Amino acid sequence: MTTTRIQKMGGEPRIKELRALVEGDPLNVNVRFMLATALEASGKLDEAVQEYGIAVEKGRRNLGVAYCNYANILMKAGKPEEALRHFDHAIETDPSNSSFYLHAKAVALSQIGLTDKARAIYSQILERKDVSKETQRIVLKKIGDMKITRK
Repeated sequence: MTTTRIQKMGGEPRIKELRALVEGDPLNVNVRFMLATALEASGKLDEAVQEYGIAVEKGRRNLGVAYCNYANILMKAGKPEEALRHFDHAIETDPSNSSFYLHAKAVALSQIGLTDKARAIYSQILERKDVSKETQRIVLKKIGDMKITRK
Protein backbone atom coordinates (compact mmCIF):
# COMPACT_ATOMS: atom_id res chain seq x y z
CA MET A 1 0.00 0.00 0.00
CA THR A 2 1.41 3.36 -0.94
CA THR A 3 1.05 6.44 1.16
CA THR A 4 0.06 9.59 -0.66
CA ARG A 5 -0.39 12.99 0.92
CA ILE A 6 -3.90 14.16 0.16
CA GLN A 7 -4.51 17.86 -0.27
CA LYS A 8 -6.97 19.43 2.13
CA MET A 9 -9.62 20.80 -0.16
CA GLY A 10 -13.29 20.23 -0.56
CA GLY A 11 -15.89 19.64 -3.19
CA GLU A 12 -15.22 18.45 -6.70
CA PRO A 13 -11.42 18.90 -6.69
CA ARG A 14 -11.12 16.64 -3.63
CA ILE A 15 -13.51 14.06 -5.09
CA LYS A 16 -11.54 14.06 -8.35
CA GLU A 17 -8.26 13.58 -6.49
CA LEU A 18 -9.69 10.77 -4.34
CA ARG A 19 -11.18 9.01 -7.39
CA ALA A 20 -7.73 9.08 -9.02
CA LEU A 21 -6.18 7.57 -5.89
CA VAL A 22 -8.84 4.84 -5.75
CA GLU A 23 -8.23 4.10 -9.43
CA GLY A 24 -4.51 3.73 -8.73
CA ASP A 25 -5.00 1.55 -5.65
CA PRO A 26 -8.48 -0.02 -5.75
CA LEU A 27 -7.90 -2.18 -2.67
CA ASN A 28 -7.00 0.79 -0.46
CA VAL A 29 -10.01 0.84 1.83
CA ASN A 30 -8.93 4.01 3.65
CA VAL A 31 -8.93 6.07 0.46
CA ARG A 32 -12.34 4.63 -0.45
CA PHE A 33 -13.68 5.73 2.94
CA MET A 34 -12.30 9.23 2.35
CA LEU A 35 -13.92 9.30 -1.09
CA ALA A 36 -17.24 8.17 0.37
CA THR A 37 -17.03 10.87 3.04
CA ALA A 38 -16.23 13.54 0.42
CA LEU A 39 -19.14 12.37 -1.73
CA GLU A 40 -21.46 12.48 1.26
CA ALA A 41 -20.29 15.98 2.18
CA SER A 42 -21.00 17.06 -1.41
CA GLY A 43 -24.55 15.71 -1.20
CA LYS A 44 -23.89 12.73 -3.50
CA LEU A 45 -25.45 10.20 -1.17
CA ASP A 46 -26.07 7.45 -3.73
CA GLU A 47 -22.44 7.52 -4.82
CA ALA A 48 -21.31 7.64 -1.16
CA VAL A 49 -23.41 4.58 -0.37
CA GLN A 50 -21.88 2.76 -3.32
CA GLU A 51 -18.31 3.60 -2.25
CA TYR A 52 -18.95 2.56 1.35
CA GLY A 53 -20.33 -0.74 0.08
CA ILE A 54 -17.27 -1.34 -2.09
CA ALA A 55 -14.99 -0.41 0.83
CA VAL A 56 -16.68 -2.93 3.10
CA GLU A 57 -16.44 -5.66 0.45
CA LYS A 58 -12.77 -4.93 -0.31
CA GLY A 59 -11.97 -4.80 3.40
CA ARG A 60 -13.66 -8.14 3.99
CA ARG A 61 -11.71 -9.78 1.17
CA ASN A 62 -8.44 -8.29 2.37
CA LEU A 63 -9.20 -9.57 5.86
CA GLY A 64 -9.73 -13.10 4.51
CA VAL A 65 -6.36 -12.99 2.77
CA ALA A 66 -4.76 -11.59 5.93
CA TYR A 67 -6.16 -14.46 8.02
CA CYS A 68 -4.91 -16.99 5.46
CA ASN A 69 -1.42 -15.46 5.31
CA TYR A 70 -1.32 -15.36 9.11
CA ALA A 71 -2.33 -19.03 9.24
CA ASN A 72 0.41 -19.94 6.75
CA ILE A 73 3.08 -18.23 8.82
CA LEU A 74 1.73 -19.89 11.98
CA MET A 75 2.19 -23.24 10.24
CA LYS A 76 5.80 -22.34 9.47
CA ALA A 77 6.23 -21.30 13.12
CA GLY A 78 5.03 -24.73 14.29
CA LYS A 79 1.64 -23.60 15.63
CA PRO A 80 -0.80 -25.75 13.63
CA GLU A 81 -3.78 -25.58 16.01
CA GLU A 82 -3.75 -21.79 15.96
CA ALA A 83 -3.16 -21.80 12.20
CA LEU A 84 -6.19 -24.02 11.54
CA ARG A 85 -8.40 -21.59 13.48
CA HIS A 86 -7.20 -18.73 11.29
CA PHE A 87 -7.86 -20.69 8.10
CA ASP A 88 -11.43 -21.06 9.40
CA HIS A 89 -11.61 -17.31 10.07
CA ALA A 90 -10.52 -16.67 6.48
CA ILE A 91 -13.25 -18.99 5.16
CA GLU A 92 -15.92 -17.35 7.34
CA THR A 93 -14.78 -13.80 6.59
CA ASP A 94 -14.42 -14.16 2.83
CA PRO A 95 -16.64 -17.00 1.58
CA SER A 96 -16.24 -15.86 -2.03
CA ASN A 97 -12.64 -17.16 -1.89
CA SER A 98 -13.33 -20.14 0.35
CA SER A 99 -11.99 -22.69 -2.16
CA PHE A 100 -8.59 -21.01 -1.96
CA TYR A 101 -8.65 -20.98 1.85
CA LEU A 102 -9.93 -24.56 2.04
CA HIS A 103 -7.07 -25.67 -0.19
CA ALA A 104 -4.55 -23.90 2.06
CA LYS A 105 -6.13 -25.54 5.11
CA ALA A 106 -5.97 -28.98 3.47
CA VAL A 107 -2.28 -28.48 2.70
CA ALA A 108 -1.71 -27.56 6.36
CA LEU A 109 -3.63 -30.63 7.55
CA SER A 110 -1.50 -32.81 5.28
CA GLN A 111 1.66 -31.26 6.68
CA ILE A 112 0.72 -32.25 10.23
CA GLY A 113 -0.30 -35.77 9.24
CA LEU A 114 -4.08 -35.36 9.22
CA THR A 115 -4.46 -36.69 5.69
CA ASP A 116 -8.00 -38.02 6.16
CA LYS A 117 -9.20 -34.55 7.17
CA ALA A 118 -7.26 -33.02 4.28
CA ARG A 119 -8.80 -35.52 1.85
CA ALA A 120 -12.28 -34.62 3.17
CA ILE A 121 -11.60 -30.94 2.51
CA TYR A 122 -10.32 -31.70 -0.99
CA SER A 123 -13.54 -33.65 -1.65
CA GLN A 124 -15.53 -30.68 -0.37
CA ILE A 125 -13.70 -28.40 -2.82
CA LEU A 126 -14.40 -30.75 -5.74
CA GLU A 127 -18.13 -30.81 -4.88
CA ARG A 128 -18.39 -27.03 -5.24
CA LYS A 129 -19.98 -25.69 -8.42
CA ASP A 130 -17.79 -22.55 -8.58
CA VAL A 131 -14.40 -24.28 -8.76
CA SER A 132 -12.30 -23.68 -11.87
CA LYS A 133 -10.88 -26.51 -13.95
CA GLU A 134 -7.38 -25.49 -12.84
CA THR A 135 -8.35 -25.75 -9.18
CA GLN A 136 -9.91 -29.15 -9.83
CA ARG A 137 -6.70 -30.30 -11.52
CA ILE A 138 -4.58 -29.11 -8.57
CA VAL A 139 -6.86 -30.75 -6.01
CA LEU A 140 -6.94 -34.05 -7.90
CA LYS A 141 -3.14 -34.00 -8.10
CA LYS A 142 -2.92 -33.36 -4.33
CA ILE A 143 -5.26 -36.28 -3.66
CA GLY A 144 -3.17 -38.47 -5.98
CA ASP A 145 0.01 -37.42 -4.20
CA MET A 146 -1.58 -38.34 -0.86
CA LYS A 147 -2.33 -41.85 -2.13
CA ILE A 148 1.26 -42.30 -3.33
CA THR A 149 2.64 -41.08 -0.01
CA ARG A 150 0.35 -43.42 1.93
CA LYS A 151 1.65 -46.59 0.24
